[in-house]
This record gives sequence, C-alpha cells and structure tokens, in this order.
Amino acid sequence: MLKRLRRKKLILMAGDFLLIITAFYLSYAIRYGEFVNVIYHGSGGLALSLLTFLFLFYIAEVYSFEGKLYRFRYLVKLIIAIVIANTLIAFVLYFFDPFRGSRIVFILNYFIIFSLLFLWRYFFELFFKYSKVQSRVFIVGAGKAGKEVYEDLCKFEYFKVMGFLDDDEKKKGLIIGSAKVVGDTSMLASLAENDSVDTVVVAITHSSSPILLTRIMNIKFNGIDTYDMPTFYGHIAGKVPILHINDSWLGYADFYGIRKNVYNTKVKMVIDKVLSVFGIIVFLPLAVVVAIAIKATSRGPVFFSQERVSINAKTFKIVKFRTMECGQEKERNLAGSKVDPRITDVGRILRFFRIDEIPQLWNVLKGDMSIIGPRSLIKEEVEEFTSKVPYFFLRHSIRPGITGWAQVNYKHGVCVEDSIEKLQYDLFYIKNLSLALDFHIFLKTVKAVLFGRGAR
Repeated sequence: MLKRLRRKKLILMAGDFLLIITAFYLSYAIRYGEFVNVIYHGSGGLALSLLTFLFLFYIAEVYSFEGKLYRFRYLVKLIIAIVIANTLIAFVLYFFDPFRGSRIVFILNYFIIFSLLFLWRYFFELFFKYSKVQSRVFIVGAGKAGKEVYEDLCKFEYFKVMGFLDDDEKKKGLIIGSAKVVGDTSMLASLAENDSVDTVVVAITHSSSPILLTRIMNIKFNGIDTYDMPTFYGHIAGKVPILHINDSWLGYADFYGIRKNVYNTKVKMVIDKVLSVFGIIVFLPLAVVVAIAIKATSRGPVFFSQERVSINAKTFKIVKFRTMECGQEKERNLAGSKVDPRITDVGRILRFFRIDEIPQLWNVLKGDMSIIGPRSLIKEEVEEFTSKVPYFFLRHSIRPGITGWAQVNYKHGVCVEDSIEKLQYDLFYIKNLSLALDFHIFLKTVKAVLFGRGAR
C-alpha cells in the first residue's frame, strides 16, 4: 500500500514533467505562430526550467497527499511555486538568451502551466477517488493508538477507513469520527475472503494475543497489507509514536542511523566537512555584517557559547551569534514563547532567517556536530527530559545537527509535551537515516529559511 502511495507521487511528478514541456511548446507556438523544437533549440533552458519547477514544487510540498489536490490552500501553494519558478527562469533566460527569453512567452507560460497542472490534478484526483486505487483500511484496536492512526489517515484522500475491529465487547458499536467498531478480529478472515479490505493496521500498544497474531498472519499471506502501528505511523506521519512502543519493538526495529555502514561512518562525515568549509567561506562576508550589527545595537560579545550534549552524552561548546541580551539565556521559562523579551531586535531577524546558526559550522568542522541531526540540548534539559520522557536517551545515539527532521517539522519548545513530540521526529530520523532523507531535510530547511517556518 505504501509502495502504491509512492507510485502515485511518481505518476503525479511524471505528469508535471510532461505538462511543463507541453506548456513551453504551446507558449512558443502561440507567440511565434509555429511549433519550435524547444527540446532541440532550447535544451539548456528547458532543463533549467524543469529542474526549477520540480525543485520549487518539492519544497512547496505540492506532492503531499494530505487533503484534495485542488483545495484552495493547495492551489495557493501551486500558484506561488509557478510564479516564483517562472519568474526565476524568465530572469535568467531573458538576460542570457533574449530569443528564448521573450517576455510574451513567459507571460503565456504562467497561465498555460497553471491551467494544465490544475486540470491534471483535478482529473488525477478523480481517477484515484473513484477507482479501486483508494486503499480500504481497517484499524485493529479502538483505543488511543487507534484513534491517532484514524486521525492521521483522515488527512489523506488515498486512504478510506472502513471501520475498527476490537476484541473488547464493550467497544462494539463505538463510533470514532465517521468510522465505527464493526466487530472483533475474528472478522479479519471474512473481510479478506470477500475482498473488503486492502490494509490492516494493528494499533494495540500491549502485546498481541497468540490468536490475534495467527489471524494477522493468515490475512497477510492472503495478500492483505498488514502493519503494526509504529511502522505505519512512521510512514504517514514521519514520527515514531514513543507512547505506543515498548522495549520489544525497539529491540527488533531496524535503526539505520546507528548502523556502522559506509554512509554513517564515512560519507556523512565527508559531506559535513566539505559543507562546513564551503559554508564558512560563503557566509564569511555575511558574518562580518552580522557581527557589526550585533555590536552596534547591544552590549556584549558577538558570539554566544554554551555547553551542549552530543553523541553518547558527551558535552561540547556550541557557538552561535548572540541574539539575546547578555545573561538572559538562563530564563528558560520564556524559551519558545511567541514574544520573547530577551531577544534583541537584530536577534529576531537572525533567528527568523536562522542566520544565528551559521557559527555552528565551526562545530561541524570540529566534529562536535553534523549538518543534519537532532537538536543539541543543554545538560539540564537532557536530565529533566530523560527522567520524564520514555526513551529520551536514544536521541544521543548520533551527533546533533544544525538542522534536523524535528527542527523542520515542529516548533521550538522546552516543555515536556514539546520534547515528546520532537523526540518522535528524532527517532524517526535515527531509524530511517539515509542520504535521501538528509537531502529531503536540507530542502525543507531551505524552505524554512526562505519562508520563516520551523523551529527557531
């Protein structure tokens, strides 16, 4: 089922790819009265256009299947991505190739691309909605875990929750949202035989009974997709639900981030070193301007240094641009608030665009940190959350990062509830660490910097 969802994304991207090429052909045909071989005469410009569009579509999350693809919010994202992409392409090509950079062509392109992509998404959604491609899901367990799975599934048009199954007789007939507890798990066999289910998610926190395991095994080998709640939740929400896992699950789950493979031990380290050196050189002029602004607007040093916890609970000194008045960092109760009086005017700008993080490139170069990883925390926070949050110590099995999966998906906060939410993202990252995921986080970080989203 999850493979089919990925296939659906690839089909949508392939359609976009072809329609962007078609839009350029039509734009040139309308402008010049004939079909110009855009691929032959303008391969460089076309390649630039395709890469720019697909990159901006990616960071604008127009390939997310949460909700209908033609809803207003989604259309706004699509329009913004098209406008930015077309404007960038027009700017570059107009100055470097006036013929291919005709203003009329790009004006036409705005409307043609949007019209084609809108119609493509409309019919694409109708096809998946009214065909058997929509996955019919039954959730085993009508408790808290089952409700969480249901709420997340409802965000996706691709999934249709048919109902709940629970062996607790008291829950029979219980209605959760628009779904109902239709019976117990003995129904699994008949549902599979009658072709009434595509996917079964087992959302039970406690150990499953031998009878339930046998029933799940039987339908699995009859072609029904079966998932335990943590695995399925990770795929659709990008988190490991720490309140619904146990030592047994952790003992058998595969965590790629702690494997001693080539990527973790060599490639990631080389990437960190190269990017940190490159970043220090590129951002040096900006760093000088920032340093002058900090000194000119507030008393105190340019840099802020603090002891943080790294891999295996080792400590190191993190370096950042100072964004607060001197001596105010100890007031932790104000951290994460929308209006933090400790932050200077210059500091707000630095934090909004994450410029204050630039000096951490030095920490990466030294090997204290990675470009991508869990957020580094002070010792007091680690001690507090380790005693209050289950499995919190696991986040220190890899190096902390300047940016990370939790940072690009969740706001900054210092309360226990926030730490639980962020830990779920961190464990997902550790479990699925790869070059592809790191690149995905990098793109989401670019989006966060450009649009001021994510953790501060």
